Amino acid sequence: MDSDSVVILSIEYWPDPQRGIKEAYRVLKIGGKACVIGPVHPTFWLSRFFADMWMLFPKEEEYIEWFQEAGFKDVKLKRIGPKWYRGVRRHGLIMGCSVTGVKPLTGDSPLKLGPKAEDVKKPVNPFMFLLRLILGSIAGAYFVLVPIYMWIKDQIVPKGQPI
Repeated sequence: MDSDSVVILSIEYWPDPQRGIKEAYRVLKIGGKACVIGPVHPTFWLSRFFADMWMLFPKEEEYIEWFQEAGFKDVKLKRIGPKWYRGVRRHGLIMGCSVTGVKPLTGDSPLKLGPKAEDVKKPVNPFMFLLRLILGSIAGAYFVLVPIYMWIKDQIVPKGQPI
């Protein structure tokens, strides 16, 4: 099944994003466009720590590299975020981005990947599972509270000033 466009919104949960972008390339028609929307790795140390514990927060450069390696041309990245963001990174959140690329040639992606490396037969360490669950829950709460805090600051700080 060929397509003119593919939009992917769950990339932060994928164990191997490069495979998903390669697959998007495969299903597109020539000239078709793929768009990935996802979070971006934070700059503030505490935000980075929680981002690394919770899920995949790629760097902007990684998104672009994944598209280019899959064979996409005219790759473009645009930062996205809420109104309160105001483009300042003091709080350590870059928020997210959308990355688009155009499929220039027919067929499969030129990228060659080996077999999947996931080992589902290995037993899960219960201590590590519990630790990751707790840290992941704290991280999830952190990434809910920081935007609420920033929204409140946006309501208080005059509009011409960075927050």
